[in-house]
Amino acid sequence: MKKLRAKRPRPGDPPIPIYYQLQKELQRGIEEGRWAPGDRIPPERKIAEDFGVSLGTVNKALMNLVSEGYLHRIQGKGTFVSGTHIPPESVRYTRLRTHFNDPDPAFKIRLLELKRVEGRQPVNKYLKLRINQGLYRLKRVFYNRTGPLVYNISFLPQRLFDDFDQLSRVYLEKNTLYETVEHRYGLPTVFNQELFRVALASREVAKALEIEPGRPVLKIEMLSFTYKEKPYEYRISYYLGDHKGIFREM
Repeated sequence: MKKLRAKRPRPGDPPIPIYYQLQKELQRGIEEGRWAPGDRIPPERKIAEDFGVSLGTVNKALMNLVSEGYLHRIQGKGTFVSGTHIPPESVRYTRLRTHFNDPDPAFKIRLLELKRVEGRQPVNKYLKLRINQGLYRLKRVFYNRTGPLVYNISFLPQRLFDDFDQLSRVYLEKNTLYETVEHRYGLPTVFNQELFRVALASREVAKALEIEPGRPVLKIEMLSFTYKEKPYEYRISYYLGDHKGIFREM
């Protein structure tokens, strides 16, 4: 383990603080998989010994990583690598409500398709892939006792998810993509970007949602990112918004 010292990046620039160097070293270890989500990192005294720094320096570096969402602390147990940074209640299922204080409805997931497909635009551009890099395409319907409510089409890079298409139907209907990506591939979700617009249901969308083609639906495009602002999923979702709205809690 290398020892850290204050250093200057270029002549005339102020020195880079040791705590910041340590913070970046630990962050790199998390991003490169040295510690996986849920792992406990070494005690502060061990980190201080390994890098030749003070306990105060270690504490400041860890506090910064906690505030950035890379780590979390459990009183009396230690410091752990965070998993998906988005609150679990916001991602386990789509949250559709009529009123703010309504309970979240229970959903079932029906898998319609999971297959390897060729790269295409603008999907590959959004996922920062070359056009010749292949994708997985995943189609699912979320429904409750009243019928289908949401139709999702997700694209994921083949190079990031070996054998994703070998996952069983049962598994993919019982687990969210967030859980699958984190637990099976060690890639927590750090943040999402979304675009909302109204669209007219195509024949494919209408069939999945059991409505007439041409009916207005809410279309949401979403990009999900893991470490280093790396996008891992592009998703298009179509919502029936006749009776319920999409609930987001920031």
